[in-house]
Amino acid sequence: MPGSLFPQGHRDWSEEEGPKQRSDDRPLFGPIIREGSWWLTSKKDSRWNAQGRARVGGLVIPEDCKKRVEELKRKFGKPPDDLEWGYMKG
Repeated sequence: MPGSLFPQGHRDWSEEEGPKQRSDDRPLFGPIIREGSWWLTSKKDSRWNAQGRARVGGLVIPEDCKKRVEELKRKFGKPPDDLEWGYMKG
């Protein structure tokens, strides 16, 4: 996937080992950040599948989602290469 959805210097993982935003997600554009749901999915390793509620928006990975990725990295090691994240407002 060309480019990065993460602010420069803000990623905790490389493009090869971190979640990518799903290409079929169509988040609303704009500065509004509000309560919603986030998720992590991997078809290769379901141990990495996770979900939660947090403030979402702005085309950035929610903080709670990033924290879960870090927890899972400590538990399972390198993330699967198909790990994706997404969110839905509301």
